[in-house]
Amino acid sequence: MTDNDDAKMTEKEAGPTIKLISRTGDPFELPYVAARLSQTVKDAQPCEDDDENESPEDVEIVKVDTPCLEKVVEFLKHYNEDALKEIKTPLEDNTFDGVVQQVWYRDFVKGVDQPMLFDLVTAANFMAIQPLLDLTCLQVSCQLMGKSAEEIRVILNIPKLTADEEAKARENHRWIFDD
Repeated sequence: MTDNDDAKMTEKEAGPTIKLISRTGDPFELPYVAARLSQTVKDAQPCEDDDENESPEDVEIVKVDTPCLEKVVEFLKHYNEDALKEIKTPLEDNTFDGVVQQVWYRDFVKGVDQPMLFDLVTAANFMAIQPLLDLTCLQVSCQLMGKSAEEIRVILNIPKLTADEEAKARENHRWIFDD
């Protein structure tokens, strides 16, 4: 058996690969079995029988920029090797670390800045990757726990109301305001 035969054998055992292409045209190659966690990727394939798709078509992920897609692919590859344990509701703890026991997944979301975290939420939603959506939304919700309305407004980048808008909101939605 030659080295070339070994490479073909390893490729065959690993299964087919697919390229996910970011909004700016940067390709990311990963095993198709990992990419199939995304319903968007599965829906983009012409082959109806997902398990027998030996040559999946590349998928343009038009709403996801390169840095974010790189993180999504990192998540998909890791999930394929070590799946995220289901995040059950009601939550078993009131802290992110208490709910997510797997260190890699905790570090994955804690290791990104706020804009990237929101980009990951958006990408997970667009690509229909439920475990990533659950993980990122949990991190956002934990960051918002115990915060004042003003702190939440800043975290979520919500513009401050004008005096007229606030007066109208107080009139129409009295239950929102504590005073």
